[in-house]
Amino acid sequence: MGSFDLLQREIRRYIYDEGWESLRGIQEASIKRIYNTDHNLILAAPTASGKTEAAFLPAINSVKDWDSGLKIVYISPLIALINDQFNRILELCDYIDIPVTSWHGEASRAKKNKLLKKPKGILLITPESIEAMLSLRPGEAKGLFKGTEWIIVDEIHSFLENNRGVQLRSLIERIKLYMAKDPRFIGMSATLNREDYKKVKNFFISNRVTDVLLDSSKNPLEATKSYYESNIKKQSRKALEEIYNYSQRESMLVFPNSRGEVERLAVELSRLGKERGSSTRYFAHHSSVSKDIRLTAEKFAKSSRGELFTICCTSTLELGIDIGSVDSIVQYNSPHSVASLGQRLGRSGRTTRKNILHFIATDEWSLLQGLAALSLYEEGIIDRFDPIIKPYDVLAHQVISILLENTGMPLKDLKSINKKFKCWQDIEDNEYHELLEYLIEKDYIEILESEVITGLETEKLLKGSDFFAHFETENNFSVYNDHKKIGEIPLSLSVQVGVNIFLSAQIWKIRDIEFKSKKIYVTKAVDGNPPIFLGNGSDITNEIRNRMKTILEDENYWDNYNENIKEVLLKLSKENLRHKKLQWTEKDDKIGLRTFQGTKINRTLQLLLNMLDENIRYELEDRETFISGPNIKEDINRVIERNFNEDEIFEYLKDNLKIVELYLTSNKYSMLLPNNLKIKYIINNILDLAGVRKYLEVY
Repeated sequence: MGSFDLLQREIRRYIYDEGWESLRGIQEASIKRIYNTDHNLILAAPTASGKTEAAFLPAINSVKDWDSGLKIVYISPLIALINDQFNRILELCDYIDIPVTSWHGEASRAKKNKLLKKPKGILLITPESIEAMLSLRPGEAKGLFKGTEWIIVDEIHSFLENNRGVQLRSLIERIKLYMAKDPRFIGMSATLNREDYKKVKNFFISNRVTDVLLDSSKNPLEATKSYYESNIKKQSRKALEEIYNYSQRESMLVFPNSRGEVERLAVELSRLGKERGSSTRYFAHHSSVSKDIRLTAEKFAKSSRGELFTICCTSTLELGIDIGSVDSIVQYNSPHSVASLGQRLGRSGRTTRKNILHFIATDEWSLLQGLAALSLYEEGIIDRFDPIIKPYDVLAHQVISILLENTGMPLKDLKSINKKFKCWQDIEDNEYHELLEYLIEKDYIEILESEVITGLETEKLLKGSDFFAHFETENNFSVYNDHKKIGEIPLSLSVQVGVNIFLSAQIWKIRDIEFKSKKIYVTKAVDGNPPIFLGNGSDITNEIRNRMKTILEDENYWDNYNENIKEVLLKLSKENLRHKKLQWTEKDDKIGLRTFQGTKINRTLQLLLNMLDENIRYELEDRETFISGPNIKEDINRVIERNFNEDEIFEYLKDNLKIVELYLTSNKYSMLLPNNLKIKYIINNILDLAGVRKYLEVY
């Protein structure tokens, strides 16, 4: 029996009336698998392959009684994606009389109340809204989720290697306690590495088997590659002109690597358009732009009807929001991962079934990294992800949230949370009890005889809606020259006393950093040293860095590059591949090591070098995979001979807590942890001692 014949009559009639020629491959497979088994599913398929219908059609088809409660909970990483999916499935659900309700901060309260009075149909919700409901209105959750049979997680890859994903796993376990029976799960993703399938299957804490259905087809790719040299004080006019010329014949999304670059490009393209009488519309789209401005750009793109537009954007338009027909993608300087590049490419070619990419680099290392990401994508290789190991800070946050949900609880029950919930069972009892003692000491929780309630400090956390989110934050510090504020920069490991930074069109030397007040004090730089590149702070994987080295070593990769790019690669090859083993190189009169390793390995190697002598500071320019310092050749030998272990790193960090704060600058709830657990988290997740040892084995 074919998949179409397995569907209920109303669904078959809808498909017929809508004029579908046939079901897509991933839809055929998911309908059969759901119908014939009780398994969970991961749907791994390209953007615009029909994953949404592949998830909802078989889930809707399996429900026997829509009047006995809310049956399907769809969880999305973005409100915009919820709104998009709401419109997408509403037609089908209206056709067969299934109510669909959106639930997030911008959704209708009246519709939420209607659902609470009579839970029914399908709910579309964010993790943050689930957290808010459990923490502040647990009675709603008890009634709402009782009849749930399906949980669908969209863009599941966006939850796999961050604290927000850990939070979601905990929230799913918590709402399952209110369900009458064990739900089935479906996850959807356009970018998964095959080696990560086992890890992805474990995302769902379930007694059911989880299968992965793979649609490996993808649209043909047409890519242009350009390089225009620029410097930190002056951006490339030629790069801007190329983007402008594309915008006169193609509707595009332009992806730079920062909000500042998004604004700069949008402003300069708009200016060029006005000067030259262009009818192309230009927009900026990022998280700091107001909701109304973002919606204006999205709505124009959807209803443009042939009018040309260019949206300069960050990752806000990287996930699967349908903004209609986009002809091409501009990747302005390198993406931080192959997965990110794949998501961005999936924004184009929805009607033509052809992806068009314009890769434009204005820096030689960004050029090399972008070429590496592109070559991996063309070979179907996606970066592997590293799951978070022992996320103590998320556990601390969830302990507080669970106490809020239950209006306190017996101390003996609180002490066993790491055993009760499967997502926390890796946390050892002694670690968990140390965490609880710290939360008590700092007044986040309070013991009243044998009961535990939230403390006074928790009330401060609950001000506003910020408590419910686990987004990684950009920890901006204000920069002062004397008493005058000259701007803000994100704190990172590169931002250290003695280094130069570029801000407000000048180069400054950092003379002091105050962590409590979040201030950096600078003076005008006069030493002639180049400023550090602040970048977007994302970790780069070993896959990309290793491919960068391979491209420099093997000129077969250069066949389709223009002469300008070949000249840059030849220069980089001659400067950085002089040795058979470790690549010693000279830059700005400094001898350093070009590692071609991922960010975690570089970060760890820098730390080990600095552990050798407190009077010598080694600098890491991760964008260029370059570590430098006064005695690096000798000290690399000393690192090899010392063979540092995790205990030595732990003791060093314990004596250097400013480094600990730098490492955890984007962890929103690290302040809930005692120093010991902060350092353990760093060793488990921020550093890669095993990777350093493997790298140095070649020496």
